[in-house]
Amino acid sequence: MLPSELVVDEAVFSALRRDCEKLIDTRKRLPDFVFQRSFDKYFAIEHAHIYRKEFGAFLFELSNMFKDVTVNFMLLDPAPTDLFHRDSFFGLASFQPERLIERYVPVMSIKSIVSPAVLGNVGTFWGSSLSWGIFCDRISWEMDVIAVSGSVDVPAITDFRCLDASTLSGYIESQYYVKDPSNLIASDFTRRFLANYAV
Repeated sequence: MLPSELVVDEAVFSALRRDCEKLIDTRKRLPDFVFQRSFDKYFAIEHAHIYRKEFGAFLFELSNMFKDVTVNFMLLDPAPTDLFHRDSFFGLASFQPERLIERYVPVMSIKSIVSPAVLGNVGTFWGSSLSWGIFCDRISWEMDVIAVSGSVDVPAITDFRCLDASTLSGYIESQYYVKDPSNLIASDFTRRFLANYAV
C-alpha cells in the first residue's frame, strides 16, 4: 500500500504543481535564478543533507514559522508525471507538518522517489504559504538552495552547514576536480551562482 503522502489524484497533483510554479521556474537550473521572485535570504547546502531524518525536522521548523498547512516535494527531472505511468503515483509528496519528523524518511526512502535516477536528479520543496522554497540539484552540482522570506536564520534551526561564498567555491571545485582539474567549470558556476544568490 502506498503512503498517503504520495499523490495519486490528478486534480490534487495539478493544483500542487500550479502552486509550485508560482514559486519555482521549473524550466531553469542552477546556477541560474530558479525562483519566480526574490526572497530575503538564500542559503546553499550540500545535497546529501536531504536524505537525513534531520532534514525532515528542519522542514518541520520552517513549516511552523510560516504556518504551512502542507510541505511538498516535487520531482522536476525526471518529470513528475513520468512516475505515474510506471508506479501509479506522481513524483510529488505532500506532508502534513505535524507528521514530518515521523514520516519524512519512510516516504522519501521509497525506491521510486529517492533512487539516484529519480530524487537524485532535480526536485523542489516548498510550503503551502509560498514563503519559502528549496531547489535541489544533485545531478549537476550536488547542492541545494534554500530561499526564505523574512529574517529566518537557517543555520540557527538546523545542524547542517550552510555554504558561504568561500566554502561554496571550494565545495564546487571538489565536485568537479576529477572532471576538470583546471577548475574552469567550478569557477564559472561559482561566479554565476553568486551573482544570483547572496549566500
